[in-house]
Amino acid sequence: MRDFRVPTVPLATEIQCVDGTVLRGTVYLSADSAVQAGPMLPDEWINGPGMFFPFLPTHSEAAILVNKSNVLTLSVAAPPDDAEQAPELALLVQGVVVEAGTARLEGSVAIDMPDYRRRLVDYLNRPEPFLALKSGTRLHFVRKDCISRVAEVRET
Repeated sequence: MRDFRVPTVPLATEIQCVDGTVLRGTVYLSADSAVQAGPMLPDEWINGPGMFFPFLPTHSEAAILVNKSNVLTLSVAAPPDDAEQAPELALLVQGVVVEAGTARLEGSVAIDMPDYRRRLVDYLNRPEPFLALKSGTRLHFVRKDCISRVAEVRET
């Protein structure tokens, strides 16, 4: 049966569920990405198909299956700044405050859209179910259908 295993890369994760439960542990991303060379990126994985994903809680030997629709936020270590974007992509980085359920997160979103579609509302209305928000050394994925408010943070 080991011949049928898919190569994966472990990723330490903290999940805040819609009901307030917090889960800490590991998810396993595919070692091969469909959109880039190397392993799958967290945003590619969380916004990909499939409603359930395996999650190995810290200090447990048995994985559980988590329903993405129960995830309010999923947080991982942010990649180093030089690994976030290809040099040919010009990103607009927008500071925001996001309120979703009991969570209030402040950070920045990287808007990778054409100049004529670079409004925050255009970015939020993209079809991906999770919004990627970088806050310090953490990358938070917030389920969009749970977001109640987003405010732009203007630099003074």
